[in-house]
Amino acid sequence: MRYSRLKKRKTKQRYAAFVLIVLLVFGVIYVLSAGTLGKFVSNLISPILSRDGSPDATDGVSDGEPILTVPDDNGNPTDEPAADTAKITETLKANALSMFAIQMGAFTDSANAETFAQELRSKGGAGYILNDGFYRVLAIGFQTEGDAKQVKEELKAEGIESHVYQIASAGVDMKITATEANVSAIRSAYEMWKEKYAALEKIIKDLDFDTISPSAAYGQIEEIKKAMEQKRDELQALNAKQNNNAILSGLVSLYESENQSLDEILSQNSSDKVAISSKIKYTDIEMLMRYKDYMEQITK
Repeated sequence: MRYSRLKKRKTKQRYAAFVLIVLLVFGVIYVLSAGTLGKFVSNLISPILSRDGSPDATDGVSDGEPILTVPDDNGNPTDEPAADTAKITETLKANALSMFAIQMGAFTDSANAETFAQELRSKGGAGYILNDGFYRVLAIGFQTEGDAKQVKEELKAEGIESHVYQIASAGVDMKITATEANVSAIRSAYEMWKEKYAALEKIIKDLDFDTISPSAAYGQIEEIKKAMEQKRDELQALNAKQNNNAILSGLVSLYESENQSLDEILSQNSSDKVAISSKIKYTDIEMLMRYKDYMEQITK
C-alpha cells in the first residue's frame, strides 16, 4: 500500500518535470524565433522607412546604380538634378533637292572642259564641271525648270546653244532617338541647308539684274556664312558625343565644306561683280552636288 502510493508520487513528479522541460524548450524556441522574426521584419521595414518614419530618399535606387549629376561652374559634380534628358523618337525628313542647270558644253577630254570653264568664269558664269561620263560645263542653276528654259531661249536668241541639264538628290525620312533639343538641332540643319541653297539663287538673280550691288551681295553671303558656321559648331558638339554616326558626321562635313566655299566667295574683291557672280553660281551648284553625294552615302 505504501509502495503503491510512493510509486504514484514519483510518477507525478516525473510528469511534472517532463511538462516543465517541455515548457522550457518551447520558451527557448519562442524567444529565438521571435528574435529571428523580429530581425527579418526589421530588415524588411528599415529600407522602406527612415528613422522618422517617412519614406527613405534612396527608395527605388538599387546598390551600384549611378546617379546623374550636373557639373557646376567649375566643372565639379553637384547634387543638382540633371536637366531634361528624356529622349524622344521622331521621324526627320531630309527633303530631296533639285536643280535645272544651263549646260554650255560637254566634252570627252577634261583639259578641253577646263579651258572652256575658265573662259565661262571670266564672263560671270559658274564654269562648274560635272563628270558623269562626259565633262559637262555648267553656267548657272535654277530650282525651277521654267527659269532654266527661259534663260536657254534668251541664249538661243543671241545665237548661243545650250541645254537644260537636271540634277536631283534623293530625299530620306529617318528615325532619330535623342533629347528634344538635339532632335530640333538636327532637323533645323536640314531645313537650313534648303533655305540657304534657295538664298544663294536669289542673290545670283538680284546681282545679275542689278537689283543689289556686289557689296550688298557680299554682305548677304557673310550673313549666310555666319548662320552656317553656328550650325556647324552645334553639329560638331553633338557629333563629339557619338560613335561613328555616319548621318551626323556626314552632316558636319557637309556644313564644314560649304563654309569653306563661302570663304572663297568672300575672298573675292567685293567690288568685282563678275568674279563674285561667277563664284556664287559655282558654289550654288556645288552646294547641291555635295548634298546629293551626302544623301547617296546615308541611303546606301
